[in-house]
Amino acid sequence: MDVIDLLITIVVVTILVTIILAIVTYVAYKLRLAREPSALDRAEDGLRFFVRHVPPGAADEDAEGARTERHATEA
Repeated sequence: MDVIDLLITIVVVTILVTIILAIVTYVAYKLRLAREPSALDRAEDGLRFFVRHVPPGAADEDAEGARTERHATEA
């Protein structure tokens, strides 16, 4: 087998594997879109994975009407 034949084989196999992966990814995407959302997806607050963290003392500032979000340089 020549070097050229080896390179052609590598290129063809790479193209075929890429096409197969694209098809598998598309099917997985369509299956994900087709599934029914669970009860957790329909939570009232919309926070499924993340919970807001309120630092200590932020409730005091919020009651006074001050900004609770600050830039990192405003310490």
